[in-house]
Amino acid sequence: MPELASVEREQIPNSLRPFGSEKKSEGRQYLIATGVIIVVASINFCLSSFIGIHAAALIFLVAIVVLALFVGRGPTLLAATLSAIILDYFFLPPVFEFRLTHATDALLLAAYFVVAFVLWQLIDRTQAQERAKRQVEARAKALHLLIHGLAGTAPVDEILEKIIQQMRDTFKAEIAVILSPDPLSHECHAASTFPLSESDQRNATWTARHGCSSVSFSDDAAQFRSLFLPLKTSNARLGVIGLRLKHVLTRHQRSLLDAFAKQIALALDRHNLQEQSEKAKWLAESERLSKTMLNSISHEIRTPISVIKNATSNLFDVSDAPLTASQQQIVAEIQQANERLDRLVGKALDMTRLESGRVKPKITPCDVTDLVHVAVKETRKELARHKVAVELAPTLPLVNMDFVMTEQALTNLLSNAAIHTPADTNVSVSARVDDRSLILEVADSGPGIPRDSLPLVFEKFYRCANAPTGGTGLGLSLVKGFIEAQGGHVVAANRREGGAIFTIYLPLDNKADADEEVKL
Repeated sequence: MPELASVEREQIPNSLRPFGSEKKSEGRQYLIATGVIIVVASINFCLSSFIGIHAAALIFLVAIVVLALFVGRGPTLLAATLSAIILDYFFLPPVFEFRLTHATDALLLAAYFVVAFVLWQLIDRTQAQERAKRQVEARAKALHLLIHGLAGTAPVDEILEKIIQQMRDTFKAEIAVILSPDPLSHECHAASTFPLSESDQRNATWTARHGCSSVSFSDDAAQFRSLFLPLKTSNARLGVIGLRLKHVLTRHQRSLLDAFAKQIALALDRHNLQEQSEKAKWLAESERLSKTMLNSISHEIRTPISVIKNATSNLFDVSDAPLTASQQQIVAEIQQANERLDRLVGKALDMTRLESGRVKPKITPCDVTDLVHVAVKETRKELARHKVAVELAPTLPLVNMDFVMTEQALTNLLSNAAIHTPADTNVSVSARVDDRSLILEVADSGPGIPRDSLPLVFEKFYRCANAPTGGTGLGLSLVKGFIEAQGGHVVAANRREGGAIFTIYLPLDNKADADEEVKL
């Protein structure tokens, strides 16, 4: 990008004067200095017979001192030179000759130049200190006004309006703001006072990507055109701010502009963090309320579930006449729906307990063969229409784990396979060990898991697009929670030959608990 250069390397044309500074007319100062010395010489010449040579020399010295207060170094030195020449030629003997007969006369004339130079240095230093003081005060005032405008919890649009107005007043420039890491894909903020050209957008994009300020000039290279600065903090890049200037900034103004950019970036970053904090707070509160409500409702539902279960079981005993086939079918459907509801409530309670951290596994040596057979037995009704294969390694050691948690996890995986695969398809469960882990696998021959759903299947309430109706999306979340509570992990994948496979890894180095109980 030929027209782009970082600010540290920018080349400013020599013909341009710093913004806010004006060159004083030195020619006029020379004329004033010459005129004052001529007037003083005329007065001394008229009064020389009354006041003497030394008094005239002092009057010249006073004139030089007074001139030094109002004119620059060159005119002051010119006044000292004219005073020395006039005093030597018209007042010091021999008169009308450029000749010094006494050493004191030479010292007197030299004193003019010494006094002129010393006074100019003192006055220039004093003026420089005064200018520096005014610049510091102006900088502090500008930063105070900016920070005051950025304070509070106003919306971003209102903050940017204050920023742009303050910068226009301070730098006498047009301002453009883009709140995006990629300026090419976003337009300027509505409060901006000038639109970005195609060239400006390229420069702004370069600034955003590299995190450095950039400068561009007009086509005739005679006018400073625009300056772009990144709005960034140590954690994020928030966008770019651009200034369209009429003059080159002084070093003081450039330093102030950098301070403005840092304060603006910090304010915008703080505003973003506040918004994120508020969202996180509301989400956490919403999650807490939902968990509390779910836990409360689940406990309350357990009572009518038990009543329904007992009532349907007693229908066969309290009836005076045997139930007809249709009545028996209705009772069976009620019992089946009641069992399904009971499992759903149980899953909801387990999930709330897992998330609350109140579930503590009881690690004891367990027989893996018993674990697998118990899980298969628990799901025999659900897997009645499937071909179930159990593959166990010939010599499985006792493994330290929580038998109840692991059995529930394995049961959920088998139920999941029964629900998501067609009837008469194969479902297999296997167990083996390697050097570090117990490996339990549940595989099916169903349609598998969509590729975009693989990273999400263990999320709470997540259901794949091809999932059958009726599920809640809690089963796999519970599997993940039960296994991770024991220091293991579970992985979902698709088989090459078709279907899905879920693999549980439990560490073999789990230490058995002595007297701890499972808080379920």
